[in-house]
Amino acid sequence: MAVDEFAITTLADLKSWLGITSSDDDAVLETAIDAATYAIEAYCDRKIVQRRIYEWVSPRGDGALVVRHPPVAHVHYIGSGAQAAMTVSSTVASDISVTVTITDNSFCIVRTESDGTETTVHSNFNQRKTVAELAPVLNALGWVSATVTTNTLTRRLHKIVGRDLTNAPVVLTFPDQGQFDVTGDLPRGILYIGRSGYDDGYGGRWPRAPESVFVDYDGGFETVPPDIVTACHMIAARMYRGRRRDPGVTTESFGDYSYSLATGDAMDAEARALLGPWKRYR
Repeated sequence: MAVDEFAITTLADLKSWLGITSSDDDAVLETAIDAATYAIEAYCDRKIVQRRIYEWVSPRGDGALVVRHPPVAHVHYIGSGAQAAMTVSSTVASDISVTVTITDNSFCIVRTESDGTETTVHSNFNQRKTVAELAPVLNALGWVSATVTTNTLTRRLHKIVGRDLTNAPVVLTFPDQGQFDVTGDLPRGILYIGRSGYDDGYGGRWPRAPESVFVDYDGGFETVPPDIVTACHMIAARMYRGRRRDPGVTTESFGDYSYSLATGDAMDAEARALLGPWKRYR
């Protein structure tokens, strides 16, 4: 295997940090790097290595909004509003329910027939990138009908949860109002609207509704700060070295000689101190 595309460190760098020259434990070290990366991202509540981010933001109705994964290198699109993209209808009157859910990454439709039989169909947005590509997949099912109104990227579709088509067709919408009067503090991930004096239609304020603004941007560090890399090495090293030790054993004795082993919490405290300045506070 290889480390994840967005791993904080490399196998070669971790081995150098540990003083390991053999390749015998490469697979174990790679797993430790990935686990340490995920742990750091969970603790800091942000993506660390730069990547493309598609994020729905809930502004507070003022002139600034904050994205989750700074620093921001580039913004591809910022949109709000609700334009019809596609209408989806149930075509079998006897079906008990046909529900649609749209997440950040996929379209899911679940059919429950009159005898209770369930059919679930997922379509990942990496595979069907536009509504025009998604519609034929739905029409081919035979029990729903999809009609495109305005083609857009599937990732821009507003999220919905369990919307039932048997009562009425569902109109899938997307944020069509691309914003042009936006400035930003990109290192901190703060985007300001209405700073240039143009008429942006919002009076210098972002909308207030939950998840009403879609931001497509490159977020995270192009060069990861050294303290984050060091914390990754420390966590990965602890996982590697501790894999054969009973975590419940904190002291060992041999005759008159005894010694204490560092606990996981004590080891983690150093990493937490390094990561503290990078933690995202909600």
